[in-house]
Amino acid sequence: MRTRNGSPQGSVDVGVSEKVSSWRGQGRPVGRILSIPNLDAATNPRKPRSRSLTVARLVIYSAGLVIASLVMLRSDPAEGWLFAISSGLVIGFFIPLLDTLIIHHRYLKIAWYSLKSWRSRVRISASYLYRIHIDGDYLLVKGHRFDHYQPAGGVYKAHPSSYGTLNEMRVLNDDLLVPDEVSEHDLRVRVPGKHLFAFIRWFESGRGRETDGWREFYEELIATGILSHETFGFIKYDRITRLYHPMRYSPWASSQELLIADIFELIPTPAQHAELRHLKTVRDPRFLWVSENQIRRLGAADGASSQTTRIAETAVWTIDASI
Repeated sequence: MRTRNGSPQGSVDVGVSEKVSSWRGQGRPVGRILSIPNLDAATNPRKPRSRSLTVARLVIYSAGLVIASLVMLRSDPAEGWLFAISSGLVIGFFIPLLDTLIIHHRYLKIAWYSLKSWRSRVRISASYLYRIHIDGDYLLVKGHRFDHYQPAGGVYKAHPSSYGTLNEMRVLNDDLLVPDEVSEHDLRVRVPGKHLFAFIRWFESGRGRETDGWREFYEELIATGILSHETFGFIKYDRITRLYHPMRYSPWASSQELLIADIFELIPTPAQHAELRHLKTVRDPRFLWVSENQIRRLGAADGASSQTTRIAETAVWTIDASI
């Protein structure tokens, strides 16, 4: 759960941003690799030690399971002791191995994606989306780039302290959308397949990037005047889940694509709840209140003379997410 004041969150200044071009800085061609020489290693996020220990455990359990299985298969059950010991070791290694695989299945899937796309690049979009639910309906906002309604939220941003790490992984800007002041530093990038696992580990660590959900909430709902600054000077929300959409080929991007989304649920105060309920009586093309059924049908409504409302698939993700 997070609480934030009424000012938008800014980037972290680590003392090098004024001396080098920004990662998505003005004048930098789309697709150019960042180059920051002699960046102090202290500004780079440390590799999570627990991940290394997990890999070590997987190797030990797997090797032990293979060796014990070979010994068991070559031993004679009639001899007794050797078969009994080896079969016990098989069970002893198999159970913790299975437990580790279940706990860390996400990373195993990412490792598989990395192998599949080793010699190519994967387009990654890492975002956070709000589920705002009042009296059976969900609040969606009009998209700025696409003509549809979508959950409030947007793409996380990288901080200057991560530029060295992203440069080492040879991360490129997204080449589908022209960079501007709004999209500067967005984590909508192209990552070499061989560095995909390392990129996800960096993203999961939370270091060197935006982790809070206030900025997009402020920009889309408060700065636009849809919600009042007086009532929504701070917000509370639950982090429901983090979704990794299965990697798939995107004809639009002409590459493999991996979408990551954190789902937040707004926890309104009584005053905020009252303002949101009043907002349901206001007709404004910048936002829309819709039912779960209409979201699942991506905008189609029963009995409508024409189907002109389009709803993004990401809205379905927010209602399917569960604690």
